Amino acid sequence: MPKRNFSTLEEFKANLHREGATLVEFSGSKVPCILLNQKEYEEMLQKVYGKKVRADTLLDIFYDGQDVFVDVQIKFLDTDFEENYLLYANNMIEFFEALAESGLISLAPDSSTYTNSQNVFMIQLPKKDAAERALEIIRTNAKKHG
Repeated sequence: MPKRNFSTLEEFKANLHREGATLVEFSGSKVPCILLNQKEYEEMLQKVYGKKVRADTLLDIFYDGQDVFVDVQIKFLDTDFEENYLLYANNMIEFFEALAESGLISLAPDSSTYTNSQNVFMIQLPKKDAAERALEIIRTNAKKHG
């Protein structure tokens, strides 16, 4: 999936990742986790099962001094898995703090079938500094909405 461009706030809102995101505990730290519906999660696992997986993660940040959106692009190299997850960063500061701190992002099913680090697919960020830069942009530009 190539870099995506949105031109209006309505386009951003229409393309937000619906399943949401959360934080999971892993080895005593919080790791940001993007939730997928069960079908998407199982398809992703099937594509990477039994393979040595390398992931490329890109954080594409859009901001206007009030709203910050981050398009998280995850591509598993040597597979055809490539997805974008558009997140509204204003109310997700803790998610991006955990991303910058841990250098990890995870994917998990959005159902209640997982607890903590069970059924969670971890991805090491290739460039942790990108997450740190993203966090600075979010902190500077995201205005709290009451």
